[in-house]
Amino acid sequence: MALRLPVETQFGVPAPEAYARITNFSGTKDQIQVQVAIHYDESARHSNMSTVKENAHYIGMEDLKGDLIPAIYEVLKTFSDYEGAEDC
Repeated sequence: MALRLPVETQFGVPAPEAYARITNFSGTKDQIQVQVAIHYDESARHSNMSTVKENAHYIGMEDLKGDLIPAIYEVLKTFSDYEGAEDC
């Protein structure tokens, strides 16, 4: 599971079909920290190319409904960093 979304890389290069996936998460009974790696596109991810961006987010446990990983992706899509993101 991952998200597809348009982003601008740290160098200002547009990545119209960037591929964002959760790489790690940890937390407490109250919240989790989620690490997200963003690659230029899905092909770059599967070719083990470097990320174009990496993000970390905190999510309250009360915001997670259902299965954990899909629920995290659903919450991420509500953040401005992932506006317009689609499941892929």
